[in-house]
Amino acid sequence: MPALLVLHGITMSGPSMLRTLGPIADALRAEGLELIAPNAGVRLGAEALAGFVRWAERAYAARGQVAGDVFRAGGFWEAEERGEHYDWFAGATVDGLKTFAGLEAGLDAIVEAVAGREVVGVLGFSQGCAMAGLVAGLARAGHLPFGNTLRFAVLLSGFRPVFDRPVFAPSPWPIGELPALVVWGREDPIFPDEATIRGLAAELADPELHILDHLGHEVPRDPAWVARIAAFARAHAHAGA
Repeated sequence: MPALLVLHGITMSGPSMLRTLGPIADALRAEGLELIAPNAGVRLGAEALAGFVRWAERAYAARGQVAGDVFRAGGFWEAEERGEHYDWFAGATVDGLKTFAGLEAGLDAIVEAVAGREVVGVLGFSQGCAMAGLVAGLARAGHLPFGNTLRFAVLLSGFRPVFDRPVFAPSPWPIGELPALVVWGREDPIFPDEATIRGLAAELADPELHILDHLGHEVPRDPAWVARIAAFARAHAHAGA
């Protein structure tokens, strides 16, 4: 069965990302795709989690929104008794260099999760969108084992990750001619600058970029968009098979 790699946002987990996808997950499974959603390589402790939520609260408040509506159990998070919170990058500046200390552990988690599967697509949301773009580029550059099977990407509400370490040669950028559906909302409080999503889209040869007026930092759940994402996956999942 062809598989779709699904990458969660910061503070989320694989299970919470699948739940957040909601009807999109159902529609993608109906297209015959197995959804694989690993956890990132760095588990957030209570202090780091609280610090990120404080930052998000300020960002949401600046747009007249309430972060607590989504950064809670039943929102982006699972219930407290099973809730876990992860970070793909664990970004920090070390010796003057932007370092993603968690990236290699996250890539290891992805390779382990997809072992034996035919990965035809990658979907990411928020930080997971940035990770999905990077993963697509790394796979096509030969750093990941599914470069020969990857056929499409769905990139939701994210950014182009910029870092000095670790170093990859050849570089994953630009991604090149990979069909990609790229979506961002003008009401997004986490990434309020349209340039963030355009910077990621610019790494693709011919992205299908959509900027939605009434979408915030969220997965589009409008039935028309659910159908559109499923149709995009359907059109590309079996191409060249």
